[in-house]
Amino acid sequence: MKIASIYLLVSFILLIFGCSASTGSRYEQKEDVKNEQNEDNKEQIQEDFDITPYKTEIELESEELPTGKLPSDTWYQYNENSNELQKNIAGTTDGFRVQVVATDNIEEANQTRSEIYSKTTNKEVYINFEPPFYKVKVGDFTIRQDAEDLKFMLNQLGYKEARVVQETVNLFEFRQ
Repeated sequence: MKIASIYLLVSFILLIFGCSASTGSRYEQKEDVKNEQNEDNKEQIQEDFDITPYKTEIELESEELPTGKLPSDTWYQYNENSNELQKNIAGTTDGFRVQVVATDNIEEANQTRSEIYSKTTNKEVYINFEPPFYKVKVGDFTIRQDAEDLKFMLNQLGYKEARVVQETVNLFEFRQ
């Protein structure tokens, strides 16, 4: 009985160590066979087709690039009367502005301010620092619908985060 159990134990140990001694797996062998077949196929296929006579040249008319400034009649009720008259702040009141972006980067805020200043006819573009963000806001509106109209225009220009905020705004008086 002892001999049989020792024989069984030795057989089991040899079986375990014998199976674990293989260096490769069945998956690696299949990949090697596939790679050899692909290399054989590459050698058999030769392309002798010349595509150069069939190339098509496309000529596009060059259009005048936009300068970023919009004509004054592009947007309804947005005209450039502010260039003819001098504005002075007469006071402040509760009103609305359009917040375009809130960022912690002052360079990004300044860049956004200059883009909006050049793309729109509304010249009241403010940067407010409300820790920790620099907020770029446009306009001084006493009527919410006017701010909504500007928000719509800014959305069309690509500022998808624009939203109307309630705030104290400046009242202007115009002098010539």
